[in-house]
Amino acid sequence: MAKELFKVAVATSDGINVDSHFGHVAEFVIYEVDSKTGEGEPIEERGIDKYGCQDGTCGGEVFDEIAESLAEAGIEFVLAAKIGPRALQALTRQNIIALDVVVPVNEALHKVRDYRDRRKLAQERARKILIENEIEE
Repeated sequence: MAKELFKVAVATSDGINVDSHFGHVAEFVIYEVDSKTGEGEPIEERGIDKYGCQDGTCGGEVFDEIAESLAEAGIEFVLAAKIGPRALQALTRQNIIALDVVVPVNEALHKVRDYRDRRKLAQERARKILIENEIEE
């Protein structure tokens, strides 16, 4: 049986800890995470320095461009030590879930897998209720 993988962009300065602010990173490390085990492998370093945001002074349009770039890469989650409201809005518009965390990357990936599982179960329960009550989605 093939593994089901999902992608997570991590703001990390050392590849060990989630420790960087969304608006200050030059790149995100992209991980493919096994949906069964929560184990992740880095597959790419996606540079965002071209957007000119590392000093934290960028505007909303820059966050939109970064979010679009991450969405085009198939990212489901972004993990950073801090994610401001404009960045959060831009990511949300791209259906990317953004989480503020300051923990080791491996721990964060396992927690995201658990969160993703709980979220899927809640969505399935909601769909079942809609079907049982003949309510259109």
